[in-house]
Amino acid sequence: MKGTFLKDIMNLKGQMLYYAFVIVFFFAVGAITGNIYFYAGVSIFCGVVAPLSAIAYDEKDNWDKFALASGVSRKELAFSRYALGLSLFVPVWALSFVFFAIPSFRTAENLYTVLTFGGLGLAVMDAVLPLVFKLGVEKARTVYIVLVVAVMAFCVGAASLIGLAGGYVPLVACAAALAVGVIGLPVSAAVSLSVYKYKDF
Repeated sequence: MKGTFLKDIMNLKGQMLYYAFVIVFFFAVGAITGNIYFYAGVSIFCGVVAPLSAIAYDEKDNWDKFALASGVSRKELAFSRYALGLSLFVPVWALSFVFFAIPSFRTAENLYTVLTFGGLGLAVMDAVLPLVFKLGVEKARTVYIVLVVAVMAFCVGAASLIGLAGGYVPLVACAAALAVGVIGLPVSAAVSLSVYKYKDF
């Protein structure tokens, strides 16, 4: 799995610079405007963009077929995609907490936002990667875009309702989002492996 992971990193090193630019840009926008949602929203994309690009390269070159013939297991191939997604998502999400070094950002609402978007980012990855293995990158990409738009719309609506509700509602919503993302990760990996085991290359 390590070799497959490193291969993907090398293939995507040019794109990684682009991702870094986007992340820094939205971080700066969030810090300047005082709105953490700009950066938190971008973090949702990060768990899936790298695996999608890596799998697209492999589909183009029939690399999975070569890897399997070379002795790489289907489990290693499937799980390396999760490792790649997490290797980008986790640092980007963790960077959200740097905002709290700025006194004006140290509010309960912002903390709930960061934690909630962290859970939702994982949930998007949990949902999309099995679809990628099942449908291929192009078909899954459409589902991914629709899903992200739906999640963003849900977040806007939920934020308004939570703001009106007050009390323990934000904490419960935050905990629920984190639980869905974290618990869904091993479930998603198991589904992906099940799909990948029977995939014909």
